Amino acid sequence: MLVWILLFWGNICLFVHSMEPTCNPYYEILKTVLKLEQKIETMEHVMQEQRNIISKMSSEGNGAVFVRWGRNICPDTSTLVYNGYTAGKHYNKKGSGSDTICLPSNPSWANYTGKSKPSSLIYGTEIDIVEPSGIFAYPVSEQDTPCAVCKSLRSTVLMVPARTTCFPGWHMEYTGYLMAGMDDRLGSYNHICMDSLPEFLPNGAANNNQHILYLVKAQCGSLPCPPYVQDRELACVVCSN
Repeated sequence: MLVWILLFWGNICLFVHSMEPTCNPYYEILKTVLKLEQKIETMEHVMQEQRNIISKMSSEGNGAVFVRWGRNICPDTSTLVYNGYTAGKHYNKKGSGSDTICLPSNPSWANYTGKSKPSSLIYGTEIDIVEPSGIFAYPVSEQDTPCAVCKSLRSTVLMVPARTTCFPGWHMEYTGYLMAGMDDRLGSYNHICMDSLPEFLPNGAANNNQHILYLVKAQCGSLPCPPYVQDRELACVVCSN
C-alpha cells in the first residue's frame, strides 16, 4: 500500500512541475518510511530463522535415541551417533544376552587376554528367509546386517509393531518388518524393527548361522483374529514425538 502512495505522490509532483517537484519533502518522507518497512521485514525474517535454529537446537538437546536396524545411515529427521553391526547371541544356545544390540564399527579396548572362561559370546546377525520372499523389495536371505544409532530431533521415540504408519501426532522415523528369533529354537531374543530397505555388510552373504533373524507372524487364539490374520507377517514403524 505504501508503495502505491509513494508512486502517487511522485506522479503528482512530476505532473505539476516538470523540474524538481515542490512536494519533494513529502515524497522523501514516504521513501524513508518504505525503506524502514523493508528493513523491519528483513529483521523479522532473520529473527524467525534464529527462532527455528534455537528450536532445533533445543530439540536436539532433548532428543531420544533409537536404533535403525539394517541401515548405515539415519533418517533425515535425526542425526547419526554411530553405525556398526547388528549382533546378538547364537541362535541355538540357551545362554548369553537375550537382546539384539548395535556394535560400533570402531571398537576400543580395555584389558583383554582372549582367555577368559567361562564367557558369554556375541555374533554378527544375518537374515534367514526363503527367497523370493514377497516381503522385501529384493533378496535379503543370509545377508549380514548393519545398524545405525540415531538421535531424533524429538524427545520421545516409540517402535510400534504391526503398523506401517504412526498414530496421529507422531512423526515416522522409518518403517520395516518385525523380526526376532525362530519360534522353536532354544535361545530367544528381543523383537526389532528391520528397515524395509536394508543394507548389507560387504562380503556378508555367507550362511554362518549364528545370530539369525526371522520374520514374525501372527498366531490366532488369544490374539484376536480379526483384526490380526493367521500367519501374516507383521510390519513395524519407528515413531517420534
